[in-house]
Order: sequence, then structure tokens, then C-alpha cells
Amino acid sequence: MSWFTSSNKKEINSQVMTALIYESVRIRSGEIEPLFDKAGVVYDPVENQLVIMAMNYEILNWELRKTTPKETVDNIMEMAYRKFYYSLQIEKDRVAEYQKIMNHAKEKADEILFAKWKQKVPKHILIFKLILELEGIREEILEPTNRRELEMLLDGWFRVAKAINDEYKVVDSKEDLERNKPIDFDF
Repeated sequence: MSWFTSSNKKEINSQVMTALIYESVRIRSGEIEPLFDKAGVVYDPVENQLVIMAMNYEILNWELRKTTPKETVDNIMEMAYRKFYYSLQIEKDRVAEYQKIMNHAKEKADEILFAKWKQKVPKHILIFKLILELEGIREEILEPTNRRELEMLLDGWFRVAKAINDEYKVVDSKEDLERNKPIDFDF
């Protein structure tokens, strides 16, 4: 029965994993809006996208750390966030504003995802409640069917993160590590 536990993960380098995470999160950023609209929720579309992206980045971060060294995951996540901010192509003060919103959401999500104690409520429910809190949405305005759809969507985010972690293994060659070194612009 060892074939059930053997690891047949596809090996990819950090750059490819960064691109996979970036694209996965980019796709997820618009999934919740139709459900909010259907439920009649009033929200800020830009803030909503930033919060959703931060949540998805952190869910992937949490999942990858289960099987990948922390330093490698930290590097991948830093590159993914950098790729996102670079893609914005907006003025620097607006980027700083967006970073502040995402960092706040990231810190709150990390409190839930990396909690040392055993939580009695599934993580996707806690992240759902956190999204509502961060966006100032009162939970009681959601009808049970809308709430359930939103909870299922968030559960799907966790399943996607688990599937990525189950399918791929980050393996960097010496050349990959050399290419991935940050560029020192202080000259």
C-alpha cells in the first residue's frame, strides 16, 4: 500500500510556482463579487478585490508551508506579491495604499491560518467571517442560501490551494537559485 503515500508530485521551480500562485489568485479575485451582488451586499469593489487576493495568497502560503521549507515559501510569496504590485501600473502612493489594505488583511488571515491552538470552526468559515469584518459587511444581512454559497466558495479556495500543494513540489536547481537572487540596486 505504499503507492498511496508515495509522492508523485511534479517538480517545478520557484519562478513557475510564483506564476502559478499569481494566476490562481488573479482568477479568484472576481469570484465573490457576483455572490455579493446577488445577496445585495454593498461593498467597495477595489477594497474587496484586494482583501480577496490577500486571503488567497495567504491560504496558498499556509498550504505550501505544510510540505515546502519556510524560506522557499517566503521567497515565492514575496515574488508573487511583487508581481501583483508591479502589474498594477498605477502611481506609487496608490500602490502604498493598496499594500496597506492587503497587509492588514494578510496579518488578520495569518492569525487564523497559523493559529497554534485547535480551532473548532473550519478555517474557511473563519476566513469568511474575517472577509465580512474587513469589508464592514454585517453577517445578518445575508440570507442562509447566500451565506452557504459564500462559504462553499471559500471552501473551494482551500481545496484549490491543497490541490496545488498536492500536485507540485518546488525544486530549485543551482541556476534557479542564482537567477532568483534579489537584485541590489544600491550602487
